[in-house]
Amino acid sequence: MFFFFILVWILGIAYLYSNREVGEDLLVLKLVGYYLLGSFYLNLNGLIIPLGFPLCFLFRPLENKKIKREASIFGLVMMIIGLLIN
Repeated sequence: MFFFFILVWILGIAYLYSNREVGEDLLVLKLVGYYLLGSFYLNLNGLIIPLGFPLCFLFRPLENKKIKREASIFGLVMMIIGLLIN
């Protein structure tokens, strides 16, 4: 199951990278950062609070806004799937 999630993650980041609007330095690392921020959550006695996803909206990227937002949504979706499986 772990390898399946890794494969989905790699394919998701590759898909987002292929849909970039303009060339940008270190875009893959930025997409990984937005993904990680989107999947960050806080667990308070069973109450799951997705802290990272709202924080993504505080950043105002100048380039590739759409795919950076999609990377954070992808992180949120993967976090929810991971929580449902566990």
